[in-house]
Amino acid sequence: MNNADWLVPLNYLEFLRDIGRQFSVNRMLAAEAYRTRYESADGLNFLEFNYMLLQAFDFHHLCAHQGCRLQMGGSDQWGTSSPGSTSSDGSAAPRFRHHLPADHDGRGAKMGKTAAGAVWLDAARTSPYDYYQFWINADDRTLRASWRSSP
Repeated sequence: MNNADWLVPLNYLEFLRDIGRQFSVNRMLAAEAYRTRYESADGLNFLEFNYMLLQAFDFHHLCAHQGCRLQMGGSDQWGTSSPGSTSSDGSAAPRFRHHLPADHDGRGAKMGKTAAGAVWLDAARTSPYDYYQFWINADDRTLRASWRSSP
């Protein structure tokens, strides 16, 4: 699913009034991911600052409209996924996190959708053949290290 389907039609002011007021800026800045970016030379930009709100709203929408009951993500998203870890019925939703495997070209950068050569579970973006080739050619040592260090 493309979260733009429900995020683009949002009225920004209503979103801030209804959703944004549920979030503490102090709590957000206490999250390691935000604190690290905030203290870095590049700083924390406003788009990054809004990830927590948007990710929480995404999960809420998926719970309410698609019956989603499990939130999965990389360990780098743990802090931004925490506020959205309540199902639409108010119950705690289980979360699963894992370390992202590093690319297998020797640079050691984490894989992500913005990385060159990213693979997708969408056949329109990555063919099943290319998806298979990516994983079969991945360095086993890199993948084992990524999963072994998973909390």
